[in-house]
Amino acid sequence: MVTESPTGKNVLLLLLKDFSRRHTITSIAKELRLSRVGVWKALKKLEKKQYTAAEPIGSGKTSASVITMNWENILVEKSLSLYLAEEALAQRRWRVNFAEAGAESGFLVLYGSILYSPQQANDIDLVGVAGKSKFISIQKTLDRAQKTLHKKIHAIHFTEAELEQELRKPNEAFVAAVKKGVVLFGQENFVRFMKKVHAHGQ
Repeated sequence: MVTESPTGKNVLLLLLKDFSRRHTITSIAKELRLSRVGVWKALKKLEKKQYTAAEPIGSGKTSASVITMNWENILVEKSLSLYLAEEALAQRRWRVNFAEAGAESGFLVLYGSILYSPQQANDIDLVGVAGKSKFISIQKTLDRAQKTLHKKIHAIHFTEAELEQELRKPNEAFVAAVKKGVVLFGQENFVRFMKKVHAHGQ
């Protein structure tokens, strides 16, 4: 499996995490703050490898294409899990702090200001998915972690069905958490979850 260019990776991760809209080359370029030409070149490579597909909409001068993930390609899920893991490795401190909680969770996402301005952040925001039977033990691991941290942990755990429901409302806080957060643990489970969310939205 050949890894993508940084642009290719970012395009794939955006398509994975942001189910709230149908993306075009223009919207992807805007979200990633890249040129349309740069995104177009990355998408051409992704399409050639059958990672993405372009679905034409409109006609004539107003025509555009919606970019979708090709989930039938078995390499897509593996590649996405790898790219999410690479993001997580850059958050080594938090992976150490929340290793116990991560082991108990289906997946665990770190999001909010702690990622972008950690010195100014008031809280450490986490959202995760687990079976209800795990909720108490996860909270105990977080209580232990809290004793070693100066900032307050603000964590919410859902079942898969509950989180999907929040995303579909849409609860903007959790839509943003999924879109902009870092999956600290359970990258493969997160990819499978988002694949299902995308499928249900079609």
